[in-house]
Amino acid sequence: MSVNLKEISTHAKPKEAYYFTIFLVLIFFALTIVMRNSLIDFRIPFTILFCFIGVLVMLSSRFEVFILMLLIVTSTIFEILEFPTVPIQIGDLYLTDLLIMILLLAQMLKRVTINMTLVQKPLGYPIMLFIALGFFSFIYATMGLGVPAARAGIELRPIIYLLLFFLVYHYVKTERELKTLVLGIAIIGVVIAGFLILQYIIGDSFSILSSKVKALRTADQKFSGIMRLKAPGISIIFFSLNTFMSLFILKALKNRSRNLILPAIVLLCLSLILTFTRVFWIMVLVASLLLLFLARHKKIIYPRVMFLFISVSIGLILAFQLNAIGSAGIRAAIFNRTESILGARDLFKYDTLYWRYLDSKFAWDKIVDNPLLGVGLGNTYRPRTFGRSVYEWNLRGTKIQNAAGTMVHNGFLAVQLKMGIFGTLAFLWLIIAFFKRVFNKWKLIKDRFYQAIVLGIAVSIGGMMVHSLVAAPFFTIFWAATAAVSIGIVEKIFEFEGIA
Repeated sequence: MSVNLKEISTHAKPKEAYYFTIFLVLIFFALTIVMRNSLIDFRIPFTILFCFIGVLVMLSSRFEVFILMLLIVTSTIFEILEFPTVPIQIGDLYLTDLLIMILLLAQMLKRVTINMTLVQKPLGYPIMLFIALGFFSFIYATMGLGVPAARAGIELRPIIYLLLFFLVYHYVKTERELKTLVLGIAIIGVVIAGFLILQYIIGDSFSILSSKVKALRTADQKFSGIMRLKAPGISIIFFSLNTFMSLFILKALKNRSRNLILPAIVLLCLSLILTFTRVFWIMVLVASLLLLFLARHKKIIYPRVMFLFISVSIGLILAFQLNAIGSAGIRAAIFNRTESILGARDLFKYDTLYWRYLDSKFAWDKIVDNPLLGVGLGNTYRPRTFGRSVYEWNLRGTKIQNAAGTMVHNGFLAVQLKMGIFGTLAFLWLIIAFFKRVFNKWKLIKDRFYQAIVLGIAVSIGGMMVHSLVAAPFFTIFWAATAAVSIGIVEKIFEFEGIA
């Protein structure tokens, strides 16, 4: 009797993740937090830690650790500006920048001796084109329009971090490494959510987060004792939440693991609520509806959706009863922020939506004047509509000093404004190609776990499209890095399933 070894290996249960790798990543995360909060200047100790972990990774060949380290530095509770840099002629290079360059250079050198694909198709092409156009816009702005290189570099760096897609493609070689990467991102998301909730409880007396911790204000109403939190890790929280919901609804895990997912979903939802950022709430709603639409033909989802909704609602209600959170104030704030969404038309001139409208108006005028190449990265296009400016003086009747602004609170306009029509076409090529591949291939995936991961990431990218209506996530380093890694994970799943 002959035995088909290939058939056995194909249907064999994939090995679990590298748990030592997860442990190593969490140690890196924990030591970075300790050094940041306990040392006046932690740049040298962090550099030593970064290099030490890097050596361990090189010796063990667990390169997925590098990807998780890059996400920890860019997309958790730190601001990248906190970390040490290497000065160069046109600005600064962070250690994360150097790591990306070294890892990609290693693949380019490998290509010299081995016949291999450097740029994966079809998504690798629009990503590389978008990055190349980003460099062109940087050169055009600095050399052609006199924009300071440091300022233009701030908007170039998020575009460069789309290269994390290629790190996933080249360095995640096995299903075990892929599961390690997915598990690591999920754990990091839950940890960040815990830090956000802890920061809310202790208030602004001690800073855990590097980002904004401020009193909540809606239009002209201010809520005393209610903190509004923002952190780069919100991107990983959002992607993790959608992926957890997808895993639960599609019944892609064993009973024990599914039971662990429910409290994790409650924790992630609570952390998103405590940001009091209305667009995040809308993004979750849109992503959830998109998930239900894509999986609508699977009968298994309907009772599980109801059970998930009831369980999360009960969990949030119980959480809001805790005295440490301040249930009464939170309920009032949530109601007020939700009401401001429904009554946005009446509150328009008193809310931040009005200033974003002014952003878009100024941006559109510049786009009409510069449709082909745009104004370049880092270039100003308006007076500062947020804060004190001559433009606000004209509206409010008080003479105050003017200051120019560069940021556009609309992702689609931002690409066209900064990179011109070619940048817009490359961006749309990437987004359309990604969704086309997901819609055509996700049902062909045999492993339900992989199916759920692909759907969770796809609806998260859909949520980012909603976010792009009021912000520019692809010009924000933590959103760009998280999206690039996630799209890379989807492509590796297609590859492992033999449908790439």
